[in-house]
Amino acid sequence: MFTKFWYIRVIDPAVYWVLFGSVWMIYVVDRIRDAWKKGGKGELRHEFHWRHRKILLFLVALVFIGCVFGFLTGIPTTMVWNWPRGYPGDGMNPQGLQLLIAIFISLVTHGGIVLLFTAAFFLVGKNSEEGVENAVIKNVFAALTFAFGTASGAHFYQLHGPLPMLYSFEVLAFAFVCLLNLNAIDIWEEEDGYQEEGIGVRDFALTLPLLVIGFLSLLAAHFWDAYRKPFFYSILVASAALLMLDRYRNRLSKNLLRVLADVALLLPLPIFWFWFRA
Repeated sequence: MFTKFWYIRVIDPAVYWVLFGSVWMIYVVDRIRDAWKKGGKGELRHEFHWRHRKILLFLVALVFIGCVFGFLTGIPTTMVWNWPRGYPGDGMNPQGLQLLIAIFISLVTHGGIVLLFTAAFFLVGKNSEEGVENAVIKNVFAALTFAFGTASGAHFYQLHGPLPMLYSFEVLAFAFVCLLNLNAIDIWEEEDGYQEEGIGVRDFALTLPLLVIGFLSLLAAHFWDAYRKPFFYSILVASAALLMLDRYRNRLSKNLLRVLADVALLLPLPIFWFWFRA
């Protein structure tokens, strides 16, 4: 979605592998850490990760080495090789060593932003206690890490600094939807505990934000140029899907809700691609 939004015509395979490996590593380490804080107990996924933590941490180390190798060698190499096929850059056309230096600077600056959010996520998770406020704060950094990590895989091709990406409405909107996805899962899984804190928790952390981001996406789709409309309609579809799941949550199991919450984020993809191909 971001590649289409920013007119990126070529995405190197190493980008997908680095993104997939990074997300998997963060997920596994976070599950092991949560299980450690609970003494190896908790939900089935926490117990599974704790029981197999040695094997999983070994795999994490291997994936980490592979991601670093792909990040520092695979992506720059394929970019230099494919550069004649065309990348955006406002008229920039660096060549040779200048191109390689520009690629490394773009990689390091974008990667540094993602690492900063990742470190903040683990730091907040380490010091946080139980409760909806702390869960929301942790989810904020998780959403920012995932959103900017995903967007960086496309934005760094422009060979610009990461600052325009940090305040772009499309990336922030995607991060907000990711945040609401995480909030929804937490609220659904801890329904009884959050009911004791009042009905305002659901309204503040889920229902009202979904309505706001849906409304803003609709406005953006209406006033932005036609090329970018599918992106904001995709955000609107994801928000509506989460609202529907929340409305019928009592009819579904917690495990199914968790899966469908992630499906809600993937639901806009076919709409997005079919729109652009039409």
